[in-house]
Amino acid sequence: MNKNMNKKIFLTLSLLLLLTLVVNGQEDVEEKSVQDYTPSVLMDKGQTEFKLYNSLFTQIEFFDTLGVRTNDVKRSSILTSIVEYNHGVSNRVTLGGEMWFKSTYIGSETSSAMNVLRFTNSSDSRTGIALIGMKVRYYPVKKWERFSIQTSILLSVISDPQSEKLDRPFIDNNRHLWRTKFLYDKKISNKFQAFTQLSAWVSIDKNLEDENTGIATPFDLFISYFPTKKITIYLHNQFFLSIGTNGISSYFLQEGLGIKYQLFRGVELETSYTSIIVGENIGAGQTFNLALRIIH
Repeated sequence: MNKNMNKKIFLTLSLLLLLTLVVNGQEDVEEKSVQDYTPSVLMDKGQTEFKLYNSLFTQIEFFDTLGVRTNDVKRSSILTSIVEYNHGVSNRVTLGGEMWFKSTYIGSETSSAMNVLRFTNSSDSRTGIALIGMKVRYYPVKKWERFSIQTSILLSVISDPQSEKLDRPFIDNNRHLWRTKFLYDKKISNKFQAFTQLSAWVSIDKNLEDENTGIATPFDLFISYFPTKKITIYLHNQFFLSIGTNGISSYFLQEGLGIKYQLFRGVELETSYTSIIVGENIGAGQTFNLALRIIH
């Protein structure tokens, strides 16, 4: 898939999502605020959710195998844009799909992280659709409406994502991804809420080679504050542990701050920032995130 085709697909999907925003944004979403639909809460029967999530990760340092922060002598950046669609088939089951678009750029230490937005393919950059898949989220126990389970299968659709035979940088692992999440949130008071998420990411090598297969177990904790019904401010902590055939291959702890704002009924804009503060065999970088969510 050439770079012009990748650009056209990405721009077309973005345009379709924005058109959906214009059309659906004028409709009412029952009496609930978007704020009521936390990650653990399913869509009501017949409801749909669109989400465009953009995450720009950039690093000029990394944590070595001893956990020591070391200069990388270059800047590595990768943009991940995830397009999601979810539909409530019943009040206990939501079905959906995802597409992951990625763009990566490697330059000098003083280069700009925004170079990743050029969406080019060269010896220092690569762009393409990396993963496509389906997912299901459901309430395992009817009366526990704040506890849900989500499982998804994402297939790697880009050829040679590790660029082993190409004069281009690494863009993704040569693996399919099976993810299972356990999601739970708890109301602390009228203004505060806690959300936790424990996941299992099983990476399956496209060629079924054991040495390129592994599992990761990220754990997330969010503490949210609601100053108004339209604004959510949250703190985010994540511990991400990766296990390969020889045991623990890497880990990191990142912390961040985010804010969500309901533009109008059914439409929410979110932005956040995170930084990896501790790790081993992993990049010591930061992420800048921007998301748009529409519920109709």
